[in-house]
Amino acid sequence: MYRLLSLVLVLSTLGACAQTSESGVRTDLDVNEVSQLMQDGKEIVLIDVRTPQEYEQGHLEGAELMNIYDADFESRMNELDKEKEYVVYCRSGGRSGKAAAKMEKLGFTNIHNMKGGILAWNRAGLETKK
Repeated sequence: MYRLLSLVLVLSTLGACAQTSESGVRTDLDVNEVSQLMQDGKEIVLIDVRTPQEYEQGHLEGAELMNIYDADFESRMNELDKEKEYVVYCRSGGRSGKAAAKMEKLGFTNIHNMKGGILAWNRAGLETKK
């Protein structure tokens, strides 16, 4: 019985740590992976879903501000090219995770949520723009 409970616990933990959505179009990337994509010149669209005040305090170079709290957030998302590759981030990863899930429901095909958000980016000593 103990082994069965241990196995269930391990499997549920692995499921909670999964980095890919069931459909495979949404993944989590850590800040170093995002930084590498940017350095490699990979054609990605950076979406910052924080408030304008947060954005002004520091953001990733080239990031487009799309405040998740704006009433027109979803309609603005719908105007984007659903075939491009996107990296979405916020302060700590919560709002961007919700935004990435929303993008997946809207039909986007290649979405990455930056785990830990701008806080993790700053902790890693990576550069931001003001």
